[in-house]
Amino acid sequence: CTADKPIVFTSGKAVGERNPGDWDGITIIGNAPTNRTSELNVEGGVSGTYGLGNLPNDNSGTLKYVRIEYAGVAISSGNEVNALSLYAVGNGTTLDHIQISYAKDDAFEFFGGTVNGKYLIAYGTSDDDFDFDFGYSGKLQFGVSIKRPELADAADQSNGVECDNEPTVPGTGPSTPRTRPVLSN
Repeated sequence: CTADKPIVFTSGKAVGERNPGDWDGITIIGNAPTNRTSELNVEGGVSGTYGLGNLPNDNSGTLKYVRIEYAGVAISSGNEVNALSLYAVGNGTTLDHIQISYAKDDAFEFFGGTVNGKYLIAYGTSDDDFDFDFGYSGKLQFGVSIKRPELADAADQSNGVECDNEPTVPGTGPSTPRTRPVLSN
């Protein structure tokens, strides 16, 4: 795939009939560190677990020159499949030139991990464009977020960036490693 011929993941519906949330999205599960102390199930009914990995350089492959359209499903609060869900994905993985358009939930969500990314675009998503949780500590460069107010979910606040660091046990203070993305350009 190249800039002129990207891989396009899109709705199975005909052009003109496509809508945000037509299909679930892409989920990648790696073995990089998170700040979870027990293994967790992946959200949204996707089969898989994550949370106890200890390989910061884990390699889950390459997504390069990719467009993801009309993906994402919010099954219930805190139980969602984002357009691109990244669970404990390590920095041996390549995320480069990825555009997400018309996502029903978040465009990019990072559940821990250390993966880096460049040239990431979120366009017209209903919820957050870049969401970081559970000790994510990677670097993103050249990220763009373009909101379309008529598509944003006002009830969910539809943030450009959401960054959380839930405690392991409520009342015990922040979990470590702390969620600390480095965003530049």
